Amino acid sequence: MPKSRPQPPRPDRRRQIRGSFSWIDHRFLREGFDQGLTRLERLLYFVLVAVSNQDGVSFYSDARLAELLDIRFPHELDGARKELLMRDLIAYEAGIYQVLDLPAGSPRNGRPSSPHQALPSSSSPPRVRRTGLRKAASDLESIQQLLERCGRGRI
Repeated sequence: MPKSRPQPPRPDRRRQIRGSFSWIDHRFLREGFDQGLTRLERLLYFVLVAVSNQDGVSFYSDARLAELLDIRFPHELDGARKELLMRDLIAYEAGIYQVLDLPAGSPRNGRPSSPHQALPSSSSPPRVRRTGLRKAASDLESIQQLLERCGRGRI
């Protein structure tokens, strides 16, 4: 028997696409592409997703990203960017960022997520702990605050 889709608690407040639109591929969390990323690396990825156009391209300068992410030292942004590049999640050239389509291989299934680096694999996906869910909720709150500061509205 098919399960019915849960109804939203506030149907009068369903999200609507107005102007631009961005999304985070569910595979990013479900298949473990976020595993091992620092908080700053996750936030940078989420902000780049939020501010990119339909091709995943963002024209935000490093100075603006540093301001949005409360980064004090250039090496922090450089390190976060290098990690996302190494994992084949973004491209970066001449000050232009592009959020890439997620690699075909899932890090959790032991397939390389990038032709450049294979992430550690495990025989079964790790169980999600309550602390992990609280951290994810906290990260989403941080993203929401960042988006509000840059005038992009709600997620």
